[in-house]
Amino acid sequence: MKAFLNSLPISPVFDYISMGKFMSYDLAAPKSFWEASDELRKELTGGCGPGKVGDYFVPDKMYCLSMKAACVIHDWCFTAWNNKPGFNLANNLFKNNMVRINNQHKGNEFIKRLRLKRIKKYYLAVHYFGESAFYGNHLRYV
Repeated sequence: MKAFLNSLPISPVFDYISMGKFMSYDLAAPKSFWEASDELRKELTGGCGPGKVGDYFVPDKMYCLSMKAACVIHDWCFTAWNNKPGFNLANNLFKNNMVRINNQHKGNEFIKRLRLKRIKKYYLAVHYFGESAFYGNHLRYV
């Protein structure tokens, strides 16, 4: 694991984004995410909340639809990249992947519109308040 983490590009410039199937959704993620083993992804990522008690305030589900896949990719990006462009791209991927999940889910259009409002709130929360987590919680072993 240490060797893999140390081989990750520190910038999204060299860790290009591509589409793939994750948790039954077509989502965008960096190359390093797609190349990592399932075990490593599970070890380095969580859900939508910050862990422990914070998970009650930031649930994985929005109106009965899990956004965990988008959160896992977002966590991965926070682990892999450590510069301002990486922070911004991670948050944009997060928002776009949540919208993709919402769009790929069959369901009530009214509920989908409610989810879009919640997606915007999640995005704004990480955009305005996530920078300390981004720079302070890197799991790299460099």
